[in-house]
Amino acid sequence: MFRWWVYPILLAATAFCFDLANRLIDYGPISAGPLDEPSHLATAALGLLVVARFIDTPRRFYVAALIASVAIDLDHIPLYLGVGAQDQRPVTHSLATVVVFAVAAVASRRHRAVLAGTVIGLLLHFARDIVEGPPGVRMLWPLQQTAWIAGYWWFLGMIAAFLAAELILGGLQLPRTRRRMFHDPDPHVRPAVTEAAVLSSPSAASPSTLPALLDRGR
Repeated sequence: MFRWWVYPILLAATAFCFDLANRLIDYGPISAGPLDEPSHLATAALGLLVVARFIDTPRRFYVAALIASVAIDLDHIPLYLGVGAQDQRPVTHSLATVVVFAVAAVASRRHRAVLAGTVIGLLLHFARDIVEGPPGVRMLWPLQQTAWIAGYWWFLGMIAAFLAAELILGGLQLPRTRRRMFHDPDPHVRPAVTEAAVLSSPSAASPSTLPALLDRGR
């Protein structure tokens, strides 16, 4: 129904409009949430379109990334209840959380796609949090308490970069191939059997096996 380039433009416009509205209102958990989270979601979706240009992954990778791009803000609930430093984002808003999920992705083959998607979703969330201005994100916690902060123009630059990358790569149909990642082995595809494997098997010298090998050697 739509040309392919409509989707990234709509996502960029959504991220921009909700972010701008969020900056114009007085901050509050109830007033900011309905504006902040859609902008996070649209920003992450736009970034994932660019990621999808380079890798071929299962759908659960992208679902996990989109969920993580907004679900991480649940760690603000204790702050709203008066627990923790009120002038800082929670320490779970840091690369420490990313490292935990990255290590889990390496260790878990079964859930690797979901965990890897979570890592990407968290990074995209933190990237937008940094460009929202104060209080910033303590990315290197617990090694460093300094918050990373960037201004509004950095946010516009990030959205423009994602949009330009998607439009240019899509227009040029680049890259030509994508790297296949996190796919489960196809149970209907039988593994290839080499001659060495056949010869090393107990039935290698059976009458039904030797003629086939001799025919291949001619």
